[in-house]
Amino acid sequence: MTLVLVAAFWGAGIPISAMLARDITPLWAVSLRVSMSAVFLFLFFPKKILTSTRKDWRLSSVLALIMVGVFVTMTFGLFYSTASKQAFIGGLNVIMVPLLLWAIYKARPSGWVLLSAGLTTLGLLVMGFTPGMEFNLGDLLSFFMAIFYALQCIGVGYCARRVDPVRLVALHIIVLAAMMLPLALIFEPLPHLAALPLRIWAALLCVSLVNTIICFIVQFKAQRVSPESHVAIILSLESFFGYVIAVASGQDPFHLQGAVGGLLILAGMMLTEAEGFLSKTEEKNQQTG
Repeated sequence: MTLVLVAAFWGAGIPISAMLARDITPLWAVSLRVSMSAVFLFLFFPKKILTSTRKDWRLSSVLALIMVGVFVTMTFGLFYSTASKQAFIGGLNVIMVPLLLWAIYKARPSGWVLLSAGLTTLGLLVMGFTPGMEFNLGDLLSFFMAIFYALQCIGVGYCARRVDPVRLVALHIIVLAAMMLPLALIFEPLPHLAALPLRIWAALLCVSLVNTIICFIVQFKAQRVSPESHVAIILSLESFFGYVIAVASGQDPFHLQGAVGGLLILAGMMLTEAEGFLSKTEEKNQQTG
């Protein structure tokens, strides 16, 4: 349920992030967001940051590097392609997670997981598909973005079981900010920060505190106990919530295609939760029997 809430907040943040990317520039929007988050995290959790070990910093740096891959491929993928095509291709990360786990740990996913991931992927593809699609450089970058998203989900699961989740969030955001700022300086013009309107700073504050700090802490804590394949499927609800909010707020028109895709995503999530429920019920029956 906590991961569902994270997906809901991230879905609600999609229009805000899109506005920031238009009114500032994509890389600077991300850089300012994570830089503000890094400052707040240092103010909120100074002891956790200052007492971190080399191992903590090393694992956090790996996560930060993966997130740089996510943001860079997402940003330039959108530049050369479209948001709908990126959603179509980026949705492949849901099926990549169980397959990558299979390749890394040599543990075959259950039939429930494969079915749930396949159904969820189908829902994402239905939501993002538009007729007459042609593959270009932006689509290739979006495909790499899907790989980085899958690696991020697996990496968080591995690191969050070895480092305190709050410490891990704080360190990897600090490293991410240190990596993103030089990229923004290289590829985009420096924004005139003093001229930014109040609504932009309010939006940055919102995505920094809620969509970055709170959501990452909740995600990292949840991934200490939840399998990575289930996490990827549940977090795919971000697209569903983003679509619902965009339609409800009048930003996008209602389309039957989007509704069908959203229902398929919900069905995939319910299947993966059903697996956990049935396994617990069977275990309880064995204990009582």
